[in-house]
Amino acid sequence: MSAATFESLLPAMPGAEAVVLSGIGEPLIHPLLEDFIHITKSRITRGGWVGFQSNGQLWDAGRARAIVGAGVDRVCFSVDALNPETFRGIRAGGEIAKAEEAMALFHEARKGNGSRPELGIEFVLRRDNVDELPEMIRWAASRHVDFIIITHLFPYHPSLVSLAAYDANVDDSVALIHKYLKKAEQDGIDIRRYHDIFMKYRKSAGERKIINLVESMMAEASERGISLNLSRLLAKDLTWTRRLEKIFFEAKCTAEREGVSISIPEVIPRSARRCEFVEEGSVFVSWDGSVHPCYFLWHPCRCYVNGMEKEVMPKVMGRLSERGILEIWNDPTFVSFRQGVLRYDYPYCFNCSFALCDYVQGGNFEQDCHINAEPCGVCLWCMDVFRCLK
Repeated sequence: MSAATFESLLPAMPGAEAVVLSGIGEPLIHPLLEDFIHITKSRITRGGWVGFQSNGQLWDAGRARAIVGAGVDRVCFSVDALNPETFRGIRAGGEIAKAEEAMALFHEARKGNGSRPELGIEFVLRRDNVDELPEMIRWAASRHVDFIIITHLFPYHPSLVSLAAYDANVDDSVALIHKYLKKAEQDGIDIRRYHDIFMKYRKSAGERKIINLVESMMAEASERGISLNLSRLLAKDLTWTRRLEKIFFEAKCTAEREGVSISIPEVIPRSARRCEFVEEGSVFVSWDGSVHPCYFLWHPCRCYVNGMEKEVMPKVMGRLSERGILEIWNDPTFVSFRQGVLRYDYPYCFNCSFALCDYVQGGNFEQDCHINAEPCGVCLWCMDVFRCLK
């Protein structure tokens, strides 16, 4: 981001409660990071904070002193594993020792400065590091970390799908399948066989029971307005879910004992959606001055959930090269978009039996099956699967 683009954001600073100077990339690569921190601190509303997230690999004593001296309020280091080999596998070229050194340099800098900016850690949860979570909290506490953010992995590539610790079946549908699995167990049948038998011309008495019970479940779901992706729901690994719930509970207890603030996502996506980006008045600005409404619609990518591929294109609400930030924010189109998001009237696309349909699969989104112009039916941020520094 150029200095000119950054300066075009200054009219919004007096009303800002937080400014996060990071995105997809390492902030310490930017030569003007300290200048941006200092300028933000001089303009932001009283009580507001400025911070960023770093991988910790480029820190040295001089840079740590300069960043703390510029007035930073929060720095969050990415630490996804304590095992050096696992760390290198997750962050190619990275070393846990460098992240640990960066934390020590940050502590030393804030001591010499007399200020007390907060130090945090973000841990991206994957199937290959989930068992390290409680130990990571103890490790962080021993290094005087103020807060820890846990977030699930967002698979940008097919190779990452198997590492995601969640699936897209929402809590309502998972509760429903639990109910009917219990009924099936009492009746001595296995409804997971449904897809193997529902097309059979001749069915045994036990197989008819399976069909009838699954049809009862689908009828109840329809009556209650619950979307079911039946094949993925029946294939859900309930043993893994219970294991993850146990690890999250242990993590919360560990953080409480160690006196560390912790933010943990849901084990299962939440059906009661809440877009914190829109609810809390966020705006995302790309390096080139493009203005976006949320993290999900910030940059082009492909995401992969439960084997489904979704092309994501950024939603550009305006460009700072053409209009001021406050003019873009108050533009009727942007206002209408935010109002549409807050209606929460969009479908649960990943949870749908037609997932993903032509309405939402491609990047050129026009409307969903509810005739909404906001592509929020395929967003998992509002279902508390992902967390970030904010």
